[in-house]
Amino acid sequence: MNKSPEEYFKEQNFHADQAEHTGFTPAEQAFMDKYVGVDGRSVITGLGLEEKKRHPDAAADLHPEMDGEDFLDTMLRSSHELLLVGFFIGGQEFTIPTVAVQEVIRHEPASRLPSAPEFVAGVINLRGRVTPLIHLRDVLEVSSPRMGEDKFIIVCRRKGIQIGMIIERVHTMYRVRQEDIDWSVEAHIGANVDFISGLLKVREQLVGIVSVDRVITSIIK
Repeated sequence: MNKSPEEYFKEQNFHADQAEHTGFTPAEQAFMDKYVGVDGRSVITGLGLEEKKRHPDAAADLHPEMDGEDFLDTMLRSSHELLLVGFFIGGQEFTIPTVAVQEVIRHEPASRLPSAPEFVAGVINLRGRVTPLIHLRDVLEVSSPRMGEDKFIIVCRRKGIQIGMIIERVHTMYRVRQEDIDWSVEAHIGANVDFISGLLKVREQLVGIVSVDRVITSIIK
């Protein structure tokens, strides 16, 4: 397609469907119960989020109809055409379906959580929502010593939680046909296939399609 990723995401009104929120969603609460703990409460308070603890009207997903287990991956397999954003980690290209992407922002420092594993960089307050930042290179087990080159964050909102996936750089947009994707990921692509839902062939390279749902499930369960 003709538009660059930057042009595409600037044109999207990703925030129009976000209801006014006054509390944590169940998924956000699950994340904090798992990783924040007593020692991390000061971090959440410092982000201005502590007063939002538990509320029955907490904001829903942008796409609540796709909240089921792996429903997004199932929907993608049945779509005639897919729109994907390509990006790099450790010199290796991956993609994420744009339907799961809320926005792409410049990297910003996160507040570390004492109880969180290394792949969780910390949390930020992004427009009033607790937003965990994930080192996607660690989740996908991509070897690269160039941590200083992680300059962007792909923000996704699924399953009641907003997360940021830290990447090196955005590459391009792909509009692809269903027949151009291999949903059998047993082939070796140099990444953790547990979080790869399919493979897109770009020239002579296999480009993994990251399963956003599986990444989110892994951090809240």
